[in-house]
Amino acid sequence: MKKMIAITSLLVSLFASPVVLAEMVNINTADVATLDSLDGIGEKKAEAIVAYRTEHGEFKTLEDLKEVSGIGDKLFDNIKDNISLADADTAEADKSAKTTDTAETEAVAEKTEVKAEKASAKDEKAEAADKVSEKSTVKADKT
Repeated sequence: MKKMIAITSLLVSLFASPVVLAEMVNINTADVATLDSLDGIGEKKAEAIVAYRTEHGEFKTLEDLKEVSGIGDKLFDNIKDNISLADADTAEADKSAKTTDTAETEAVAEKTEVKAEKASAKDEKAEAADKVSEKSTVKADKT
């Protein structure tokens, strides 16, 4: 039960974090102003991202963003949770699906835990019945 509470607390804290609640920016369609809204991306870097995208086509992976001049590992790590390769609707649908999957997983885990507790209780009852039976047998043997 304690594990279940810990897991639930962890999941709640993950889904309530500001990173998850922040609006995703599609780096394949965002304009300079939208890219500029990302932490650490100024107007010059936003223009460089748009220019790179215009010259090379859409980004295939988020890591491709590091190919843009001025975007290094540190900056990428700071913004990677706020960028995507899909529109907000698609990203929101993905989040919703993940939330549903998580809820279903938790429900199954809870049912499994309840079944395990019931099985444990049955085992304890069976052991108690065996002890009573043994005592009855011992008493019967003495008489």
